[in-house]
Amino acid sequence: MTGPATRLTLGTKLSYATGNVGLQMLIAAMNFMLMIFYTDVALVAPAVAGAALLVGKVWDTVNDPLFGWVTDRTRSRHGRHRVYLIYGALPLGVAAAAVWMVPPGLSPWAAFLWIALTYTVFDTLMTLVQLPYQAMAANMTRDYDERTSLTAYASMGALLGFFAGSVFMPMLVRAAPDARTGYALAGSCFGLVAGVAMAVVAWRVREPAGDPVRPADADSPAMWESVRETLRTTLHNRPFLMLMSAATLVRLGLTLVQASLAYFVIYQLQGDKGDLPRFMGTLLGVVGLSLFVWKRVVDRWEKNLAYILGLVFCAAGLVALYWVGPGDQRLVTAILVVVGIGMGSHWIVPFAMVPDTIDHGHMQTGERKTGMYYGLYGLMDKLARTLATVLVAGMLDLTGYVPNVAQSATALQGITLMTGILPAVCLVLAIPLLVAYPITRSRHAEILRHSGTP
Repeated sequence: MTGPATRLTLGTKLSYATGNVGLQMLIAAMNFMLMIFYTDVALVAPAVAGAALLVGKVWDTVNDPLFGWVTDRTRSRHGRHRVYLIYGALPLGVAAAAVWMVPPGLSPWAAFLWIALTYTVFDTLMTLVQLPYQAMAANMTRDYDERTSLTAYASMGALLGFFAGSVFMPMLVRAAPDARTGYALAGSCFGLVAGVAMAVVAWRVREPAGDPVRPADADSPAMWESVRETLRTTLHNRPFLMLMSAATLVRLGLTLVQASLAYFVIYQLQGDKGDLPRFMGTLLGVVGLSLFVWKRVVDRWEKNLAYILGLVFCAAGLVALYWVGPGDQRLVTAILVVVGIGMGSHWIVPFAMVPDTIDHGHMQTGERKTGMYYGLYGLMDKLARTLATVLVAGMLDLTGYVPNVAQSATALQGITLMTGILPAVCLVLAIPLLVAYPITRSRHAEILRHSGTP
C-alpha cells in the first residue's frame, strides 16, 4: 500500500502537537522535581527512591517492545494507534496524579512499595498512550522534509508542556500551604491536562488510510510472527540502531542535568527554590526560540550533521558549569543560553530521523512495523531517564547528601559532576554514531523508490 499525501494541513500539525503538551508536562515535572520531592518532601532515602523507580524499568524492558508488537497487530474501527489514545487518556491522568501522593510517615519498606507501585502503573499507562501517539507521526507523511516540519510543530508543543512541567510545578508548590499539598495538587492538575491533551489528538487527528501494513488474515505470516522474530528483524536495521544508541546517550546526559539542576541551584549556586522557575524558563525559552532555527538548518543540512552541531553547543555549555561558584547567577544564565541552543537540536532532529529509519526497515522486510520501532526507541529513552535518576540518587547517597541543610564539599562535588561534566561526556560519546549514520536526503529518496512508496 502506498503512503499518504506528503503535505499535512496546519490544523493537523497543531492538533497533533497538542498531545505533546500533556505528555511532556508529565515528563518534565518528573525529570526535574520527582527525586527532590521524594528526598526533601516525602523524606524517602535517596537509595530507596532510586531502587523503587528501577522496579518500573525492569517491567519497562518488556512492555515497550511488547506493546509495540501489539499495536502493530491491533485492528479497530478507531485505527491501530488512535484507539489507545481514546481509552488511555483518563487512566493516564489518574496514574500521573497518584505518583505525587506519597503518604506521610511510611517506613522505608512501605515507601519503596508505594513508589514502585505508583510509578510502575504510571509508566505502563504512559507507554500505552505515548507509543501509539508517536507511531502515528511516522505514518502521517513519507516526505523527508515534511517530517521535519511536523516534528517542529510537535516539538513546540513538547516545549510548551516541558516548560509548564518544569516551571509551573515549583511555582504551584510554593503557592500551596505546604509542599506536600502543593505537589499533590500540581500532580493532579498536570494529570488532568495530559488526559485532555490526548483526547484532543484522538478527536482531531485521523490515521491515514494509506498506512502500509500487511492485512491481518490467517494466511499472513506476520499474523503468527512472534515478538522475538519481530524484534530480530527490527534490530537488523542498522541506521535505526545507530540513531537509537546516539539518542539514548543524549537522553541519559540531558536527564542527568534535569535531575541534578534543582540540587545545583539550591546547594552549589546557593540560590533558593524560587530561582528554579527563572533558570528553567531561561533554558526552555532559548530551546523554543531555537526550534525553528534548527528546522531551517535541517532543511539545508543533513539531519545527522545538524544534530552533531547541537550536541557540540550543549556539551560546551555543560562543561562550563563545572566552574560555577556560589552566587554566579549571571554566569549560569549565560551558560544556560548556550546549553539551550544546543538542546534545541535534540528536541527536533532525532524525532524527524526515526521515521526515515522505519522506511529503511520497510524496504528491508516489506512490512512496516512502526509500533515495534517506537517501542524499542521508547524503551531505551525511558531506561536512560531512569538510569540517570538512579545515578543521581546513588551519587547523593554516596557523597553524604543531607536534605535541607548546607552540603559538604564532597556532596557539592558530586552534584556538580552530575550536572555538568558527566552529561557532557554522554553527549560527546553520541557524536561518532551520528557521524556514521548513513541515511541522507538522497539515500532516503532511494529507499522510497525501492520500497514502492511515491
